[in-house]
Amino acid sequence: MARHWFPAWLSLVIAVTAISWASILARLAGVHGVVATWWRLGVGIIVTLVLAAYDGGRLLRGHLFYPVLAGVMLSLHFSFWLESLNHTTVAASTAIVTTYPVFTILADWVMGVRPRAKRVVGVLLSLAGIYVLAKPWVGGGSLTGALLALAGAVSGAVYFSIGRLARSRGQPVLDYTLKTYTSAFIASSIYAYILGLNPASVPVASIPYLLLLGIVPMILGHTMINYALKYYTATLVTSVTLLEPFGATLLAVLVLNEMPDPLTPLGMLLAVIGTWLVVVTEERHES
Repeated sequence: MARHWFPAWLSLVIAVTAISWASILARLAGVHGVVATWWRLGVGIIVTLVLAAYDGGRLLRGHLFYPVLAGVMLSLHFSFWLESLNHTTVAASTAIVTTYPVFTILADWVMGVRPRAKRVVGVLLSLAGIYVLAKPWVGGGSLTGALLALAGAVSGAVYFSIGRLARSRGQPVLDYTLKTYTSAFIASSIYAYILGLNPASVPVASIPYLLLLGIVPMILGHTMINYALKYYTATLVTSVTLLEPFGATLLAVLVLNEMPDPLTPLGMLLAVIGTWLVVVTEERHES
């Protein structure tokens, strides 16, 4: 097998296309977020094992600490976000959860990188967008969904930052991916037990969507993101998700017949523009 499957930029193109389907498939499955996470990770592990076999089975060569920690955060990220889709719209949920590049600023700050003025402005715009999308003045389900999506954004930021550390230190992508997915699957099983859920017992009609949830956004999405983390910063890699809210919203209209309310486009624009400012500032800082 060649050392590199294909250019890192192509992996990002594939990733953003694939992850746009995640919210649609989760909504069609109609199960609890932790259950959807359990299936998504389980399928991801199986496919990753197949890929590893084609790579000569060269696993267990990297560190275990980073994948385990990343796996716990990945499970939280998926569980919070996928459950948020049961409480708010696809547009609001995806726009909020994709602000996690904003929260990588905190990780950068811990590592001694002071945020620039444009990044601070970007954070404020993103938070304003989240406020609009959360609609706290109306309360109820939309606020619950928004808070769950926000928790997914924060845990996602930690997950990608850990991945950046692991990949930059030379951990092979399949080794890292398999260990991370396995750790996340175990964590999801624990969450399900605590909540009294049985992930293996789902409606038959939900199974095809749960399988696709593990194949399309998980393998073609997050595995490709992990591949790119060796070549780009966590903030830059996660910036590809800026296109996910638009793709997911369009798919929600076409597949679910779910039209966003009048304030949703404003919240999406604020959140995406704010995150874009963070990403652009990051790119200029690196160059």
